[in-house]
Amino acid sequence: MGSRGVRETALLEIAQESWKALTPIEEVSKMKADLRAELGLVNRNVDEMIGLLQRATDAGIWTRQEATRHESRLASLRAKLNADFRELTALRERANGLRLKTQNTHPLTKK
Repeated sequence: MGSRGVRETALLEIAQESWKALTPIEEVSKMKADLRAELGLVNRNVDEMIGLLQRATDAGIWTRQEATRHESRLASLRAKLNADFRELTALRERANGLRLKTQNTHPLTKK
């Protein structure tokens, strides 16, 4: 198993544990909505910061090269954060599906 497989397995185990602690569906839905809202704010703030860099360049505070370097770092951080969020969300969904499947197939939980 490659390093990506080991990392994914470890993340899946963490996600499964976190789902066990958050059993009420309403709580999970609220958490997801809160995370998406926060991520939306981060993305909007990055856009505003890039706009600020462009205005600072226009005002002569930074050179175009300096501003471009900062813009690319901000864009890279945003992309990494969004990718990590999508990966964690997918892993949590898989963990929840496995948890529900296990509950539904366990002989003691069948009705």
